[in-house]
Amino acid sequence: MKLALPLTSVAMATILAACGGAGNTATGAPVSGGLGHGGAGSSQAYSGGASGAPALADGAQAQPNTVSDPVLQAQSAQKLIQDATVTIKITKGSFDSVSRRIVDIAQAAGGVLFSMQTAQSDQDVINTGAVVVKVPADQYTRILDQFRSLGTVTAIQTSSQDVSSEYVDLQARNKNQHAQQAILIALMARAQTIQDSIAVQNQLSIVTGEIERIEGRVRYLDTQTTFSTISVNLIIPAVAPAKPAEPSLWDRSGIGDSFGTALRLSANVVSGMIIVLGFLLPFLVLAALGLAAWRFRPKGILPQAR
Repeated sequence: MKLALPLTSVAMATILAACGGAGNTATGAPVSGGLGHGGAGSSQAYSGGASGAPALADGAQAQPNTVSDPVLQAQSAQKLIQDATVTIKITKGSFDSVSRRIVDIAQAAGGVLFSMQTAQSDQDVINTGAVVVKVPADQYTRILDQFRSLGTVTAIQTSSQDVSSEYVDLQARNKNQHAQQAILIALMARAQTIQDSIAVQNQLSIVTGEIERIEGRVRYLDTQTTFSTISVNLIIPAVAPAKPAEPSLWDRSGIGDSFGTALRLSANVVSGMIIVLGFLLPFLVLAALGLAAWRFRPKGILPQAR
């Protein structure tokens, strides 16, 4: 039970350190409270001397260890999220050929196809579509110029977002949270009561969740700054309908139409005669059979003349 009070006190100190930044270390270690928070935990190497810390010798300058400190390394690298949307009217080729060309250009530079959408007209012909690719950030400008050469550019929109300060802040906060996590794990190993274990475990869960959130955001920024997004909207001009041929002199005179009408009427007359003949044919057959039976009847059947 003697250890319960120190553990609770250390846990509370850990919570306060996570919210406001870690204190100075005896060895002048790098800041652990996060650059973005402006914490008071600056060491001599960063601020030129903390409160109560020994001052540097006259003429001496603090030399930060830029090789071993990931925060300072992140500060020196600019992080840009670059996006572009370009609308191109296709003057040569079809949608399939131009879209394949866009994908080939992106893949040759180490990029990937992100999405593709098409729209068809009433004649089942693709006349609009969009191709979205992700390309390496260092190839962004060159690839965009190649896309613009595929047709006539009707509209273009580009945007850039500098996330360097957010990236540095996330790196510092992540380092600070890992330090707090290590302290809490050590406290967990020293806990002797269930109450102390639960208290430390709850705080450890909060710190672990914050680490996962920070690292997820870092991974997202790494992806967005490593690859730029280019959306290419393709427009295929509608094909004009073929102009009807001008009628010839024979067609304009109407003689051809007259002959056509006469032929149709003659065909109608013949069709009518065939129909009438088909209707009368059974009666004609019966009449022919009756006449034949009358002519070839036996002579005794003939009536005697008085």
